[in-house]
Amino acid sequence: MIGEVHMRKINSQAGLTGALGALAVLCLGLALAPAALAQDGETRERTARSEASLSSRIGQRILDLMEAEADGQWQTAREGYRELLGRDGLSPYEEATILKLLGRARFELDDAPGAIAAWQQAIDLEALPPEDANVLRINAGQLLLGEGDYRAGVELIEAAITQGTPLNGDLALRLAQGYGQLQDYRTGLRYGRIAFDAAEPPERQHFSILLFFYQQLDLVPQQTELMGEMIVRWPDEKSYWTSYASLLARSGREQDAFEVNRILYLNGMLDTSAELVRLAQYYSYYEYPYGGAQILEREFNAGRIEPTPENYQLLANLWRQAREWDRALPVLRRIATLTGAGPDYEKLGEALYQAGDFREAEAMFVQALNQGGLSRPGDTWNLVGTVRVETDDLLGAIDAFEAALDWEYSRAGAQGWISFVEQKIAIINQGIAFEEQTRREACYLDIERMRRSPPMGPEDLDSEGIRIFPRMEAGCRSYFDAYGRPLPQTDRS
Repeated sequence: MIGEVHMRKINSQAGLTGALGALAVLCLGLALAPAALAQDGETRERTARSEASLSSRIGQRILDLMEAEADGQWQTAREGYRELLGRDGLSPYEEATILKLLGRARFELDDAPGAIAAWQQAIDLEALPPEDANVLRINAGQLLLGEGDYRAGVELIEAAITQGTPLNGDLALRLAQGYGQLQDYRTGLRYGRIAFDAAEPPERQHFSILLFFYQQLDLVPQQTELMGEMIVRWPDEKSYWTSYASLLARSGREQDAFEVNRILYLNGMLDTSAELVRLAQYYSYYEYPYGGAQILEREFNAGRIEPTPENYQLLANLWRQAREWDRALPVLRRIATLTGAGPDYEKLGEALYQAGDFREAEAMFVQALNQGGLSRPGDTWNLVGTVRVETDDLLGAIDAFEAALDWEYSRAGAQGWISFVEQKIAIINQGIAFEEQTRREACYLDIERMRRSPPMGPEDLDSEGIRIFPRMEAGCRSYFDAYGRPLPQTDRS
């Protein structure tokens, strides 16, 4: 058997990262299937049986190399198998057998990609017995999962299952892990359910992986039912109780959620401000900030949570995450008043902006800049420019964006905004000029129409009898005199 050190190595390689990091934690305890690698305890009796299909020169050399393996000389074994592959006249079975052993040696030398390549080549030769080929498919599949090539990994393991390998709970759990990384949550859930049902009894990892998929698929009733089983199984786990309360709240069972919290209080599990704050943070962690903010606000009013700026900041952040800007605003105002800090005025400005109160948002951003202490003042200047664009203060917006040019990190955004605003001003000016030209032409056509008509009375002639146009629209007098002659054009932009 592979030593425990090597098992731990494979498990760490197979760990999941990134957005599915929680899934990785669930599966770190998985070990490669016992059949996944050739056994250190292989006996000469087994080798003798294999040698019946090998030529004597190949079989003897393999025996020698296996002796080196037994002494831990994996580099010697690897080079020996590579030398064997270079010999002429190998049968497909001999070549596949050597590749299988080469893959094992590479694995023992921490060369997972090399092991995968060797095993895949052995499979492709189609010379091994189906059971042996399936073992290699599972080997390579598990290592591919560990290397982050999840699609290839699950396909190899599923190919082994298709060709006769029984789907047991261990393989189902690995496939669930792989499909979780591929974000194919429905397929992953199917395998997770198989792993859960195969476990006798299900362990924490089986519950956790099902919970993961239920969360990704937003299957709140299933999450709630599963978490109910978990608190029965592990009643001392505070985190399970708080999760159950969160799920009940998401399911619309607010009263039940608070009953769960009441049980926690009665059991002495939540009795300090810090614990209540952590409970609210847990709501946020599971992407239900609204429920967390409700509980936190209620506990503030009850006096169970310390009225510190940090705790008010948490409440404000929860309301902001829930996009409840109207409910975040009074809290943010209180924080800014308590601290007088630039960053707190900036957050207040952001909430006002989201709530559509652009003029007050601008005032708060400017106040933030005046108070100082901002980590990225250039970004704040860009926010000032943005709210000025919203209020059509385009020249003021350009001034703000030009201020943001002083910092490299905000320069590109500011330049883009300046170009946009200048183009907008140019378009507006073009529109004004077009509108004025249209009005001028309409006046000209109206005057020409009147000119072609006979005077309607003495008022249409001046003292010398020359035709005038007293009925000209008032707006046209900016462009034409009383005789219908164009006035000199002026810059009206």
